Amino acid sequence: MSDAPKPLVSIDGALVEGVATVPITDRGFLYGDSIFETFRTYEGRAHALDRHLARLCRSADALQLTLPCDTATLADEVRALLRAADAAAGRERRVRLMVTRGDAPGLADDGARRVIVASPFGGHPEAFYTQGVHVVCVPGGRSHASTKAGSYLASILAARSAKAAGAYEPLLVDDEGFVTEGGTSNVFAVVDGTLWTPSAGMLPGVTRGLVLELARAAELPVREAPLPQAALASAAEAFLTSSTREVMPIARIDERALDVGPLTRLLAARYAETVPDRLDRG
Repeated sequence: MSDAPKPLVSIDGALVEGVATVPITDRGFLYGDSIFETFRTYEGRAHALDRHLARLCRSADALQLTLPCDTATLADEVRALLRAADAAAGRERRVRLMVTRGDAPGLADDGARRVIVASPFGGHPEAFYTQGVHVVCVPGGRSHASTKAGSYLASILAARSAKAAGAYEPLLVDDEGFVTEGGTSNVFAVVDGTLWTPSAGMLPGVTRGLVLELARAAELPVREAPLPQAALASAAEAFLTSSTREVMPIARIDERALDVGPLTRLLAARYAETVPDRLDRG
């Protein structure tokens, strides 16, 4: 029998041994009526937990979903699950914190359910960081893009298109020709010496926000504005950000090759250096 670490699950504050289940009447299962956050551990501790919980609250407000408990309780439940996961043994975890609207017939609201899953996380291949990844532009966009909502069909379809094209990640392009975000990431481009990231039609990622703070602290020119696909096509360098990817260079956009440039390397290094400052200490 394999001794590989298994996902650990907490449902409504209780650690679940064995197979974890939720009722088939759960609205997250039936309708994608849910919100979630994904983050990772370093040295067994959650990274930027306070920022993720703050965004969870914003998503809940936007979707008129009442959280089942306060964020202090959610944080304690994350910590308890990570202790049970024995992350101190050198096994990092990817944590997904979900809140659904609970069980309900029709469109009624019968109280929220919370689920936390801590899965083994071994990181991404080193070559993704030293050589970069291939992305392709795909038409599309998510409804309620500024919320971390459970319905990810647009991103799933875009990811399938990217995979069919032999690419690692799709970049979503809206009807007006603006690049908004990656399928599960944010995108940055260096255009005419300025660090440019889309400002609308996307989820404001936690890592995106941290990178913007680091860029401004380094006194780099920064532009948060709609990013035309044509401008992206002229970028000298580009990269993806997300909680599990950190800062991941882009080596190819559609058929155009890019170098892993100096600003990408600088921000990746600054991000890595400051990770310990953001680890949960609760």
